[in-house]
Amino acid sequence: MGRNPRIEYDGGIYHVISRGNNREYIFKGSLDKQFFIDQLKEQKNPLGFKLFGYVFMDNHYHLLLQTTNKPLHTIMHKLNSKYSKYFNKQHSRSGHVFEGRYKAILVLDERYLFELVRYLHQNPVQAKMCSTVNEYPWSSDVFYRNNDESLVDIGLVLDILSKVRSVAIKMYIQCIDQVSDDTVNYETAIAIGDDEAEPVSSPSREKCDVRRTLAELLLLSGANPQDVLLLKQGSKKRCLTPYKIKFIQSSMEEKYTLSEIGRVIGISGQAAYDLVMRYQLK
Repeated sequence: MGRNPRIEYDGGIYHVISRGNNREYIFKGSLDKQFFIDQLKEQKNPLGFKLFGYVFMDNHYHLLLQTTNKPLHTIMHKLNSKYSKYFNKQHSRSGHVFEGRYKAILVLDERYLFELVRYLHQNPVQAKMCSTVNEYPWSSDVFYRNNDESLVDIGLVLDILSKVRSVAIKMYIQCIDQVSDDTVNYETAIAIGDDEAEPVSSPSREKCDVRRTLAELLLLSGANPQDVLLLKQGSKKRCLTPYKIKFIQSSMEEKYTLSEIGRVIGISGQAAYDLVMRYQLK
């Protein structure tokens, strides 16, 4: 059976998975993983790619990246071939390090980026290599927590949560350890974010693909038509608070940013975040 063709184009965002040959380890210790990170730092500008996330396991790794002036196959050939030479020399071995073909899943909808970053960062937890995401040192999680853009391009993903960076980081930390009851496999698709190209099977697929509008979510908050009008006018009546909280929470679940949510009910994104946090701390 022939191989499925890779979908590549300039500016494409890809979830890349590269596994060890015969599922063997490609990282035998921290020095190997650090070498790959150093290689990403060294090659990022010359190869012209943006890096949104990574995680290095023992027998495979994940990258979430965007190409700019060089095609994906050129980037991956450079990264894997250089690492293979290092690995064979470091461990006095010969032969193939990686499977013959890395897997590249095209991301067609940027709304999936946060979920993909969470999927990557959750890998060590799911593999029982650690208890929480921040305990694992070999993922890009630390860059998001520390607002560090020295290697990872964190802005695009954090802006999905909120345009206010401090709020976005707080939301990231709050959300990153949460695992959905519906397990979505982000490794089997050809593309993510397109109805025809995406064979991801999940009970939550419909929810992911079709977002309810903010107007619909406001009506679903339980507020009557008169209260909905007051909410849109930014009314500060205390009796409206439960509706605001339900609206903000459901809108966040649909991946709207706090600034988008706040505009509907006449408050800032920061105020929307503070309102939900006060409610959760009660």
